[in-house]
Amino acid sequence: MTIQSELLAKRALDRSKAHSIQVLDTATRYWSYPSSNPNAKVIIFIHGYRGNHHGLEAIAGALEDFHVIIPDLPGFGESTPFAETHTIERYAAWLAEFIAKLAPKQKPILLGHSFGSIICAAFASQTDAIELLILENPVSAPALKGPNAPITKIAQAFFALAGKLPLKRGEWLLKSWPMVRGMSILMTKSWNRQLRSWVHAQHEANFNDFANRRVAIEGYTASISHNVGDYADQFKVPTLLIIGSRDDITSPKQQFAMARNIRVPHAISEHMGVGHLTHYEIPAEVAEDIRQFVAQHGMDNG
Repeated sequence: MTIQSELLAKRALDRSKAHSIQVLDTATRYWSYPSSNPNAKVIIFIHGYRGNHHGLEAIAGALEDFHVIIPDLPGFGESTPFAETHTIERYAAWLAEFIAKLAPKQKPILLGHSFGSIICAAFASQTDAIELLILENPVSAPALKGPNAPITKIAQAFFALAGKLPLKRGEWLLKSWPMVRGMSILMTKSWNRQLRSWVHAQHEANFNDFANRRVAIEGYTASISHNVGDYADQFKVPTLLIIGSRDDITSPKQQFAMARNIRVPHAISEHMGVGHLTHYEIPAEVAEDIRQFVAQHGMDNG
C-alpha cells in the first residue's frame, strides 16, 4: 500500500516542469508545479540543508490550488555552487535576485524549511517583496542551545574531520551510509513502518546531493552560525510558524520564545507527535496550515 506522503510527492512530480536561470554567479535550477487555476497564488519553497527540491514535493502535491516553485539551493541538487563562501547572507542575496528574476505578477508567498527557514528569515528581514512568510520547523535558537546540543558538538567535530581528510576520504565520510541513516532515524518520529521506510529512502536518495565537500562544510557552518531568532524582530509581513512538538533541532519552547520577538501579525501551528520532518511526515496538514493562513489574511487564491 502506498502511503499518503509518497502519493502526494508523485502527484507533484507529475505536474512539475524544470527550469534554469542565472542568479548571481550560479546556474539555478528550479521546478514549477502549476495550478490548473491561472490566477492562483504563487508560493516559493526553500528547502533545508543537504536536501534538494524533492524534499518539499509532498507539500506541493497537496497544494494543487497554488502555483508552487521550488529551486535547488546553490551548491545542492542541480544548482551550481557560489564561487564565494556559502553563507546565510549570500543565500539571502541569491533569494532576492531569484524572486526578482521570476518577476511574478503579484508578490509571492515564501516558505522555508529548516536551514531554508534561516535563509528566508534573513531575506524577509530586509524586504517586503513577499506577501506572507511561512517558516516550517524554523531553526529558532543557536545550535549549541538546542535540545540536542551534545549531538551538535559531535557534528561539528565530524565536519571538522571531514574537512581535514584527503578530498576523497572526506567526501566519503560526509556521504557515509551510517551518517545518513543515523540522522534519518534520529529525526523520524512516526511509528508507521511504511512511512519510516519512505523517509529513510528519501534521505538516502537526496541527502548527499551536494556539489562538493566545500559546499557541504560551508553550508553546515552557515546553518549553525545563524538562526531565525537573529532576524525575527525585523520581519515586515505576516508570519506563520509550523512546528513539531518533538523537534530535535529547536525545541517548541525555543520556537515560542522566538515568536514573542516577531512584531508583525503572526501565528503558530504546532503538530503533536512529529518532529523536524513535518514536510515528510504530515505534508497534507502543512498544506492545510498554509491554506488557512492565506485565508485568514483575506487573500483570494484566484
